[in-house]
Amino acid sequence: MEDKQLPKRLFRQFLIALETMEPERWDKNDFEAVSALFQGLAHEVRLALLLGIYQDKSLNEIAEFIDITRGAMQDHIEKLVATDLLYRPEESGKTYDLTPFGEFFVQFLLENEETLVDAIDHLKMEKEKVQEAVDEVRSQVDEADVPVSEKDWERKVHSKKWQQAWDGIEEILEDER
Repeated sequence: MEDKQLPKRLFRQFLIALETMEPERWDKNDFEAVSALFQGLAHEVRLALLLGIYQDKSLNEIAEFIDITRGAMQDHIEKLVATDLLYRPEESGKTYDLTPFGEFFVQFLLENEETLVDAIDHLKMEKEKVQEAVDEVRSQVDEADVPVSEKDWERKVHSKKWQQAWDGIEEILEDER
């Protein structure tokens, strides 16, 4: 049980350090260590692997589910091992298993799945609304032959999307706290 509490406690300490940003409460090495964990999570195949292994699915079942070859999955497995989210147990008979860090993140995802999906859906909806409005203005600007870079349009959409979505997403996320 203590093994499962360690990553949770370390992660909370990291979040507190980020929140306060008091130099005596954080260390560059801590940021690097937690960053490495997040690098392991930063791909849909690796997330599927973590969730599948958590549910005792075989690697072939996971590969079939995410429509990837078993060979193509190997790089992702190695990344999960390198980032300490997965390991090769010697005694359980399993090829791979989750570390306490891996379990922590899978449980976090499962506990917050609905909230995250709702917030992401809300953001997508707002982006579509903003994109439609910007496209309309953009056609008028193009007709008037006013030069505006693609990067400026992208910034405008990104900024406006967040201006419109902020309160809704904040409400969705706050409801779960």
